[in-house]
Amino acid sequence: TLAGKMGVPLLRLVGQVASTYLVAEGPDGLYLIDQHAAHERVLFERFMAQRQAAGAEGMLPAQILLQPAAVDLPAASLRLLESQLPVLNRLGFQVEPFGGTTFLVRAIPVLLSGMDPAAALRVLVEDFEEDETPLQAEVESRVIARVCKRAAVKAGQTLSPEEQRSLLTELEASSSPRTCPHGRPTMIHLAVDVLERQFGRKGAR
Repeated sequence: TLAGKMGVPLLRLVGQVASTYLVAEGPDGLYLIDQHAAHERVLFERFMAQRQAAGAEGMLPAQILLQPAAVDLPAASLRLLESQLPVLNRLGFQVEPFGGTTFLVRAIPVLLSGMDPAAALRVLVEDFEEDETPLQAEVESRVIARVCKRAAVKAGQTLSPEEQRSLLTELEASSSPRTCPHGRPTMIHLAVDVLERQFGRKGAR
């Protein structure tokens, strides 16, 4: 194929539809791209590249908060979170107990600088509890994937033309551009021959 099994060819941005999908043209047809799933993939690969560069025991770049964020958690979540503070610290979260059921978030990963720090911490705890999987069994890539899911642009969010182009360019450069970190498709490809059949052209140009 033009870009191998998992890659995509160079695409030309056409625009955004329903503030949810990007439309792009390739040499082999049209591509409809889910902006949320695409941004998840881009963020995930940025995180993993930083994780690899930091080494096994290194820490990801963190942004110190001017004002630490206090987060109150249910009592049942305390032990769950406390057991994984070293993992979160390596990923760029600086979190510490503040007494009772309250934790302080002092820093978040640089890649999440636009995300509410308290919301980021709650998301981690809530998602792990929903899975009913012991947090100890999770690897860092799973933690990163969860955070990226919540940090990615949402469906219904209008993107400027520059933001659309940037997202498309970064997705093209990803190692697995066709799926998000959780395995959901980022795009639908409408090949030229499919379009021709739909319009009754029977292959005639």
